[in-house]
Amino acid sequence: MKKKLLLVFVFASFYLSAQVFSTGTQTLKDNLSVNLEIDGTTTTLTLNGPANAWFAVGFDNNATNMFSSSDVFRTDGSTITDATTAGNQLPPADASQDWNLVSNTVAGNIRTIIATRPNNSGDSSDFVFSNSAGSIDVIWAFGSSTSYAYHGGVNRGATTLGVTLSNKKFDTLDFDIFPNPISSKIKVQLPTSIESADIAFYDVSGRLLRREQATIFGNNEYIIDELGSGVYFIKVSADGKIGSKMIVKR
Repeated sequence: MKKKLLLVFVFASFYLSAQVFSTGTQTLKDNLSVNLEIDGTTTTLTLNGPANAWFAVGFDNNATNMFSSSDVFRTDGSTITDATTAGNQLPPADASQDWNLVSNTVAGNIRTIIATRPNNSGDSSDFVFSNSAGSIDVIWAFGSSTSYAYHGGVNRGATTLGVTLSNKKFDTLDFDIFPNPISSKIKVQLPTSIESADIAFYDVSGRLLRREQATIFGNNEYIIDELGSGVYFIKVSADGKIGSKMIVKR
């Protein structure tokens, strides 16, 4: 009975993830601004900064300065890097790069970076985002060119962002999977209206096990031999829609 209740809770939680919490777009300094949208499993970061310079934002439970081992997202305009502060130096890249670049666009003198990652990536150096109301301490910095260099005291700072329930809602995404139960491979079939989607596999405790990308023109067939026999959940996200299904691995 306890196991059945857990399965119901986890399955329902994927639909509750349609509830989104957000910081809203907050100006940090001049043309540097940040917005975080956090659903039940995924954080979406929208970062606006100078088109001709590097910029970065960091997250921590106590991010009072640049030297507090904060989880940092930085970009030089062409690449993004998941990093951690380590004293008075360029925050070194983490061994696990958990941010997924969605878009990198420029309009006028502003570059807009949109990226996503799991709320809890499983990497001990990454900040864990909570799908709930509260606050997030952040640090920020930007340079004078796309080459990383010392930014000066006026081009860095720290603040606290409030996180509140957003008006944004996700519609339900319908998709097909087969076979089910599964032996070794699973195929995901997207609706014809969806060109690409994010695919995530979870265990019954809600722990993220694997993430993939699917496209309407792709095979979208995944070998899941690394998963033992049991019950899992697959979540498909695309175009502001979310769908979930329970799968059984033999």
